[in-house]
Amino acid sequence: MSTSINSAELTRSLQALIEASNNLAATVNSLAQMSVEQRSYIDGGAIAGVATPAAALAAVRLTDLQRRICERVVNVFETGSSQGNYATISIFHDGPNRIRQITYGRSQTTEYGNLRKLVQMYVDAGGHFADELRPFIPKIGVSPLVDDSRFKRLLQDAARQDPVMRQTQDVFFDEVYFQPALNWFNQEGFTRALSMLVIYDSFTHSGQIRPEIRAMFRERTPKNGGNETIWIRDYVKARHTWLATHSNPELHPTVYRTRDLAREIQRGNWDLTMVPIMANGTPVDGGVGTMAAAPGVDESTDLIFEDFAPFDLVPLQDDEVWSEVEMFSSEIAEAAAAAAPSTPDLARRILNHPSISLATAHPSGAVDQATARDNISDTASGRPARRSTHGNAPGGTTNLDVRLLSGLLALADQFSFSIAELAGGSHNPNSRHYAGLGMDVNIINGRRVRADHPDVSAFKAKCREMGATEVLGPGNTGHATHVHAAWPRPN
Repeated sequence: MSTSINSAELTRSLQALIEASNNLAATVNSLAQMSVEQRSYIDGGAIAGVATPAAALAAVRLTDLQRRICERVVNVFETGSSQGNYATISIFHDGPNRIRQITYGRSQTTEYGNLRKLVQMYVDAGGHFADELRPFIPKIGVSPLVDDSRFKRLLQDAARQDPVMRQTQDVFFDEVYFQPALNWFNQEGFTRALSMLVIYDSFTHSGQIRPEIRAMFRERTPKNGGNETIWIRDYVKARHTWLATHSNPELHPTVYRTRDLAREIQRGNWDLTMVPIMANGTPVDGGVGTMAAAPGVDESTDLIFEDFAPFDLVPLQDDEVWSEVEMFSSEIAEAAAAAAPSTPDLARRILNHPSISLATAHPSGAVDQATARDNISDTASGRPARRSTHGNAPGGTTNLDVRLLSGLLALADQFSFSIAELAGGSHNPNSRHYAGLGMDVNIINGRRVRADHPDVSAFKAKCREMGATEVLGPGNTGHATHVHAAWPRPN
């Protein structure tokens, strides 16, 4: 009788285990289907049941191996592991207004960024900890959870114990970071795998190719007639400077990313065929048996190339141990600060840029020395920009904001345009124009701005992408013939 009961219990247990396994398989399959469209670039063509845009059909194909190397290098940059540490939680002062926030997961998404989306995806997939995490979803990014030990423990337990969380993270980081990076890579005409690694690392670390970094060098993207390898080299140099001199000191030690990317540029590793790639001291390849190390490459040491032009790199001896803060020396900081572009430098580039036209008169017909060209000329000469005195204008002077100037140069990579007003002209009494934060554009790509202009929407979207928070145009009262974009006032 006892044997019969034990057998029945064993049967029920096995049936429950089979059912749980089937449910897990269904969940994983569902999650995998969510990323089919994102993975279509590997095949370079349409997938049954998925409409593939024409641009995707023409996109450059990364091999599976090149993609794995990109992901593994960035995983090391983010968590120290080439496979990615799905349970990693770090706390940084990089939330809104520099408040502390959680960063979590294989490629480190943030509490005030996309963590809410990740947790929602996991809950929707029916993960093992879904019921316990569900009540936290409305709070993520709204109420600080950085000191909530239960929330952090649940995130870590889910990653360590539940394969659904790990699968969810794979889909999530592909959708939120890799695919946008790949789209930008293709849209701007890049073709080399190392270029994709540089771009993907930027999207993971900074959320985008930041316009203020692009404004620090002259080379254009391949789509706009530039040289790909020169653009990547100059971008890595500029990004190194930006990280090294950023007002948030927690970014300073992360120059190891640009240091290591610079090494691969110096090696000429454009197709990522030379392995291992040293990522913050960790050797990375595409997997066991996938490639052989390039002849002459010592897998046991951190290769540093002292003659890389963008910045000085310190050679490491085999027995030296460096902390990230020590690697970022005061000499490097001073050199990087000296290399950062000033507002006069940016203004001079705008003044001579072939894609930017500057008005020499006001639409009102008022005559003064506060036209768009006057404003840029004054700034290029190290003087404040003058404001008009007619209408609502307050007179006096103001300094054109570096974000505005950087934004203009970044826009010129994609559009040609004419600036009607900057700090001059008559606007609403509290206009950001008067603070050197606003611009009005009346011609885009050779056509006057109207409601039917084909490029107005894309132009406005680019302004928002670069940080403008006040973007108006046709359809908004008083903006039928121009696009107005303004950046937020400094705190």
